[in-house]
Amino acid sequence: MSPRSGLTAAGRDEIVRALDQAGRGNPLLGVATGPIPGGAAATGLACAAGSVPADERPVAALVDAVAAWLGTDERRVAASMVVLGYAARLLGPGIAVLLREQILLDLRPRQVWYSYRPEQGFRLAVAQPAGWRAAPQVLRERWCHDVIDAHLRPVIANVQRVVPVAAGLLWGNVASGLAGALRALADDGSVPAGECHTTGVALLAHGPLHGTGELVLAAGRLRFTRRSCCLYYRLDGGGTCGDCPLPATSTRRTADTITGGRG
Repeated sequence: MSPRSGLTAAGRDEIVRALDQAGRGNPLLGVATGPIPGGAAATGLACAAGSVPADERPVAALVDAVAAWLGTDERRVAASMVVLGYAARLLGPGIAVLLREQILLDLRPRQVWYSYRPEQGFRLAVAQPAGWRAAPQVLRERWCHDVIDAHLRPVIANVQRVVPVAAGLLWGNVASGLAGALRALADDGSVPAGECHTTGVALLAHGPLHGTGELVLAAGRLRFTRRSCCLYYRLDGGGTCGDCPLPATSTRRTADTITGGRG
């Protein structure tokens, strides 16, 4: 692994321990290590977006699989759910290790493997656990570069090549996943709510996340309201989400209920 300016490599054992600890109370904050049997490298979702011509097959297959599971013929809804579910699984461990251990987890596309099965939802794994330590501001900047710019930006670009979905909606899904991970860390007491809020506000000001919603801290709890709707309400039995700008319904979803997984 090439040196990275301003960063000091963390030990593999401490990274593995950090990942195990992160996922004990909430599976969405943890991630497996080593390639997933039958899975595929995330380069098929992210790096393919920059190829000429772009290889759309990995994303198209995911959209079709999610649409079949959800029983919808609206591919834009399925495409939205792909980004919502995948991003939640990627962001959870990344933000948990960043705030709990002050480690930048290596989540660049070539390091991440994924699988999708209706009965399990999305599963991600880090092929070779690695990460770095640095000053907090440096860690946040590199996290935005590696996770948002280098990984999720090309994933979203590839989704849009397959299905015409508004970029603001898809980045709102990413923001929703980020806010959900921060809220989970604050609620379980592993990271002070004030620190989660300060970090969240800073990360949500980055690039395509800017303007996706508002994260507030009230009475010791985080609350996020997004400026776009993920379209979950268009599914049979669907409803609005807890962070949706539309009027509330009796149905609520989590990042797993929309993609088949349950933890």
